Amino acid sequence: MTTPSNWQRKLLLMFRSEKRLNASKVVKNYRGKSFNEMKATIITESLCDIEALTNKRKSTDLETHLNNLKYQSLGESELCFYHNTLIILMRRKYKIDKTFTEFERLWEAESNYLLQHLSLRWIVSACDTFVDHSDNAHRAAILMNVVTLMNTLRTYETKNFLQTPPGAEPIPLLDEKTDILYAGDLSLYDGLTYFRIGTDDSLRNMRKRYSKFQKIDKMATSMLLAVFEKLQNNGSAFATLRQLHKDDWSKWWLD
Repeated sequence: MTTPSNWQRKLLLMFRSEKRLNASKVVKNYRGKSFNEMKATIITESLCDIEALTNKRKSTDLETHLNNLKYQSLGESELCFYHNTLIILMRRKYKIDKTFTEFERLWEAESNYLLQHLSLRWIVSACDTFVDHSDNAHRAAILMNVVTLMNTLRTYETKNFLQTPPGAEPIPLLDEKTDILYAGDLSLYDGLTYFRIGTDDSLRNMRKRYSKFQKIDKMATSMLLAVFEKLQNNGSAFATLRQLHKDDWSKWWLD
C-alpha cells in the first residue's frame, strides 16, 4: 500500500477541514431553540439564500450544501431540517460524540413526530446513523433490519428499471402469471419459491417477528415498523402484493 506524501496528506486535511468549515456557526444557529419552536417554524424561501443555490448534486462547502438541502426542504418544519443537519454534520465528522448525543436526544423526545414527517430517505439515514454510532448493540441490530430491507428493495427496483425500456409504460401484471402464483408454489432458485400471492403468510410472520423487538428497544422497533408500513402504501413491490392479497388472516399491513 502506497504511503501518502506530505502534500497529499495536507491536501486531504484541507479537504476534510473545508467539509466542516463553519460547522460551529451552523450549530450556533440552533442554540437555545426548543424542539417545539422548530416544529412550529416552516422552511420557506425567505429562510434560504436563493442567490447561493447551486445545481451541483453535492457541495464540499458545508453552508452551501445545507442551503441547497434547505431549499429542497421547502414546506417542511425546521425540526426535520435540524435532524437532517445533525446527520450531515456527523457524516462530515464534526464533533461526532457530541452531535450524536444531540441526535439521540432528538429521537428519544420526538420519535413519533419524526416518523410521521420525515421522508423514507431520512428515516433510513437516521437508522444508518444509529448503526454507525450507537453503543446500544440491540438498537443497532434492530435498525440494521431497516437498512437491509430498504437496500434490498432499492436493488430490486433498480433491476426492474434497468430491464424496462426508456419511456415505456409500467409493465402490467400478466393474468396468466398471476393465476399461476395464486394456484401454488413456483420455484425461484436454490430451494426458494416465488411469493404465493393471495395467501402467503411470509410477510405477516416477518412483521410479527419485528414486533417482538419491542421488548428490547421500543423506539428502534417503532422506526422499523413505521418504515415497513410506509412501504405498503407507496407503489413498492410490497404494495403490489398487498393489492393481490385475499386472505385477511395473513395480511401484513395495518388498515
